[in-house]
Amino acid sequence: MNRSILLFICLFQAINTKAYVENVSKGYPNCIACHVSISGGGILTDYGRSVSRELSTIKGPKGFENPFFGLVHNKKNIKFGGHFRTIKFHSENDQVKVGRSFTMQNNVEVAFDYQNIFAVGTLGRQEGPDGASRKGEFLSERHFLGLKPSELSQIRVGLFRQQFGINDPNHTRFVKANLGFGSYSETYNLDFTQIYNWGEINVSHSLGDFFDDNNFQRSERNFVFNLTHYGSGSSRLGVSFLKGKNSTVSREILGLHGVYGLGKKGVARSEVDILRTSSIGEVENQYGVLGSHLVGYNFFTGGLGYLVLEHKQDDMGDSDSFTYSPGVGFQLLPLPHFEIQGEAQRRINIRDRDNPENRLFLTLHVYH
Repeated sequence: MNRSILLFICLFQAINTKAYVENVSKGYPNCIACHVSISGGGILTDYGRSVSRELSTIKGPKGFENPFFGLVHNKKNIKFGGHFRTIKFHSENDQVKVGRSFTMQNNVEVAFDYQNIFAVGTLGRQEGPDGASRKGEFLSERHFLGLKPSELSQIRVGLFRQQFGINDPNHTRFVKANLGFGSYSETYNLDFTQIYNWGEINVSHSLGDFFDDNNFQRSERNFVFNLTHYGSGSSRLGVSFLKGKNSTVSREILGLHGVYGLGKKGVARSEVDILRTSSIGEVENQYGVLGSHLVGYNFFTGGLGYLVLEHKQDDMGDSDSFTYSPGVGFQLLPLPHFEIQGEAQRRINIRDRDNPENRLFLTLHVYH
């Protein structure tokens, strides 16, 4: 099987949910109001559930936005949630054609808080295509303890994905998957977030994964710094920096990113990252650059159409290592906590420009 298509399958196996970054253009420049963790992603607050209802095309019956569509009610100190995600995709070039449908994610999530201390954890099954490693086994994708010294600050320790750049829920993007922030990239981390009127600061230190030192993404020990500036209520601009190494490679990443509104219904986001890598003990460095850019328009409440462009150059000294991938897609939020997304991309590598790869996917995501 074509190596890039196989990678595409693997990366889709277990995508974790982050905040919809397009909500920045709707007056939510940070995540503090809608998520238990002020860094964003994961289980929602009661207010976050009400926002989901307001941003949906059809509001549904009263209470439909509550956990498990009203079958469970949050308590003051206990919040419930979970994720179910499926995908149907097709990918082909001149050598190979692949089409699959499978469940990517299926879990429940619980958060407990008492005064300024909180704990979050998921429990679910390992999903993926037939033949996927450990499919059907129980697992916890993330679990951590947190302390909120104030309403605008947070300290976390545990298993979760580090923050870097834009919290894009599609972890197959070049700026996620190729930088080690794709699927299965959760590590044991200690991080700190502080929110100000003008923006926010997030710093984290990864201790890797004590149980899987053979995985590059999970064996790296690193330091990450994120600085974000809020714009005029509907935008945010930021810079991210990572310095880390594992047993064979050291690397540094410097990234710039932004999310901003275009009029009343438009939204745009962009991220560009410069990567320096070198083998341990070697003097020579290799530099690469990766980017992801999206422009979208809300045709109606819960209906976003968009154009996307991804690009990467693994070695800035080798023009043949350049790959670009334009595409078009849509995102529908038909009911509270339902998301349907489809996208078509054409991926062209300069070294093999006469054999482009065409990609299509359709996902259904239910976040209980």
